[in-house]
Amino acid sequence: MNRKKEEFSHPATSGMVLPSSRDSGCSSRKWFCIGVALFLVLGVALTVAGLGAYLQHEGKRKVTKETHAYMRSLVNQINNAPDVRWKAKFNPFATRTHDYNYKTLKNSTAIKEYIATIEEMFESDKMKEHIKQLEELPDKELPKNFDARDKWPQCPTLSTIPNQGGCGSCFAVSAVGVASDRSCIQSNGTLKAWLSVEDVLGCCAVCGNCYGGDPLKALVYWAKEGIVTGGRDGCRPYHVDLECGTPCSPAAYPEAEYRRTCIRRCQGPYYKNKYDDDKYFGSMAYTMYPRRMTVDNAGKERIEMPSIIGKFNDTSMTPLTLDEVRTIIKKELYLFGPTTMAFPVTEEFLHYESGIFHPYPADDFEKRIVYWHVVRVIGWGTDDDGNHYWTAINSFGSHWGDNGIFHIDTSLLEKFGLEYETAML
Repeated sequence: MNRKKEEFSHPATSGMVLPSSRDSGCSSRKWFCIGVALFLVLGVALTVAGLGAYLQHEGKRKVTKETHAYMRSLVNQINNAPDVRWKAKFNPFATRTHDYNYKTLKNSTAIKEYIATIEEMFESDKMKEHIKQLEELPDKELPKNFDARDKWPQCPTLSTIPNQGGCGSCFAVSAVGVASDRSCIQSNGTLKAWLSVEDVLGCCAVCGNCYGGDPLKALVYWAKEGIVTGGRDGCRPYHVDLECGTPCSPAAYPEAEYRRTCIRRCQGPYYKNKYDDDKYFGSMAYTMYPRRMTVDNAGKERIEMPSIIGKFNDTSMTPLTLDEVRTIIKKELYLFGPTTMAFPVTEEFLHYESGIFHPYPADDFEKRIVYWHVVRVIGWGTDDDGNHYWTAINSFGSHWGDNGIFHIDTSLLEKFGLEYETAML
């Protein structure tokens, strides 16, 4: 039986044309060329990036070198001048005048609510009694030199030297310091806790942020909302980075601002109270010196705050002199404890080591203002030539200045309208 020969196609080649060895070689070369091109592009990109980083680093190094040379010259000028009453020490973390252009938005409604609260507190019976006590204290009873630490040794907070670290929180640090000091003083040493800067910085939206703020609002917050304990082992400790300098440059503030948040619970190891039960409250907050509070973002609406000195000035036959103004602030310190003080910081202040600070050189010192700063005033004194000065605790840590403390003659700075704020338990 004859069988017809069957024809079939190999399944692996059915319907396909096998490439020739020549075609395979071209394809390999094509991918090789693409790979080489990509490698070259990547190499060029990395080279450009590396060169850019190098040039940026060299640029920063050059600026740092020039800045340090300028600062060393300024320090030497201060230390060699016969008419300077303080000593400077070169501080590599100090900065020069620079506009960081940090912008923040204001909540006009919330600010107006705080202003209404301030006005209400100022009209209270407690404030009337407070002013009466200031009026009745004879000027002659004020000592030539005064330090709150000596008058109230039972209050350890008066010797606490805070460090604001990489956040522009001086307003909160100083206001909380005043609240802590006055809580102890006015409770006769019963309340000795250092209150929480973190609580104010994170949870008081109207007070400010890591780009700055208002100590008066922070003190109003103490009266309205209360502040929990702070320090290292209290309810809400301060978590801002301290390793960026003494003091940290404002260039470090954005990172802290990004991390800033409100946490209404106590840290794990703190078992004494729950958050809401841990709060301490003030009774009223007020400004010593006449000032205005900005309400809108454009800065056009500014409302005058009622003030202690403004009240005295209204009842005086003639406008108060600078000495009379200082006397009223001294009485406040002597009877009730520390106040905050906001003043413009010049470049040389950051290099302060000891003595009585005053801007130097005095000529055009306004051009050397780096930023406004808030500190805690704890006393006063008079130098050998009869010049007045304040004693204050800074917020740059205990290794800055004279163990974190400085003395300052504010005569040249008075024209800027220095602000003194405080509160009562």
